[in-house]
Amino acid sequence: MGNEVHLTWEGKRPAVLPDPVPTLTSADPAAQAAPMSGNLLITGDNLSAMAALQAEFAGKFALLYFDPPFFTGREFRTRESSSGFSDTWTGGLGDYLQWLYDRLTSAHSLLARYGCLYLHLSWHSVHYAKLLLDEIFGVEQFQNEIVWCYREAINSKKRWNRKHDTILFYSKGPEFTFNYDTVREPYSESTVKKFRSRDEKGPYRLMGRGITSSPLRSKRDLPAEMEMLFPELTYRHYLGEGTLPVDYWFIDIENQASKVRTGYPTQKPEALLERILLASSNEGDLIGDFCCGSGTTLAVAERLGRRWVGCDASPSAVDTSRVRLAGTAARFSEHRVQLHSSNE
Repeated sequence: MGNEVHLTWEGKRPAVLPDPVPTLTSADPAAQAAPMSGNLLITGDNLSAMAALQAEFAGKFALLYFDPPFFTGREFRTRESSSGFSDTWTGGLGDYLQWLYDRLTSAHSLLARYGCLYLHLSWHSVHYAKLLLDEIFGVEQFQNEIVWCYREAINSKKRWNRKHDTILFYSKGPEFTFNYDTVREPYSESTVKKFRSRDEKGPYRLMGRGITSSPLRSKRDLPAEMEMLFPELTYRHYLGEGTLPVDYWFIDIENQASKVRTGYPTQKPEALLERILLASSNEGDLIGDFCCGSGTTLAVAERLGRRWVGCDASPSAVDTSRVRLAGTAARFSEHRVQLHSSNE
């Protein structure tokens, strides 16, 4: 398309994979020769890990959730745990965007034709990332900008307090998994009260059909006698299973009282990942999280019967994920990224 808009920056280059291609070696010396199978937990740079997986897993992932650094310029550590990571970039924004560009391009090739990617960022960089994803996936594959709202300490008196993240939802192609029924939300109490009538199918409201010239056209909450007098002009609108999903989510963070809190500084709530996995994958599908941090995606995938691959560059993050997964009785194998020099 001749009128596409692309993001550019000083030093931008085409996305590349490491050359020579890295390999994955088992973290268990006794299993070095065993083939990769089942769930995988990988320690190492995520671009190298994705490159190592291309030969066997290209086009196999139903869903990739990507929660990278946000370009905050901060070091993330907590008192509760040694786990953490650096979100500082010596080359500035251009360095960060190239890092992201390489990984999102590789992620695209790992996705199945019906697969989806959810990129989780904040105000620091999400607007740049939208243009990157438009370039990699195509503008027409953008599905949603999801706003995750959460409650946290409110301290700013200079501007509106920033209490949301943004998740960009893209599909690889025009046909993709979206299980809307699994993520319906309960109706509000005020909505439920409107359904005053009931039959064997459940609560309902008597409505006028949208027929041109009908005196009852689109009328709501008609008296019962109207159904007998004008059966062809009325219908029963049933309460149903809940509202269709919307693109703003109110989900609490994992606070200090949470039973699944790990101490990892940017841990995401299980309810958030559960919503994503239920909507955009099915039981038995392969899920990937290449910035897996505390292992939330992996733990939720395990609980929902999905297969998974998790990776993090931080050994302490992988340790946190391992301990968390052990509590779920998950079965998985551990691997490390093995880099190769060009003269090997």
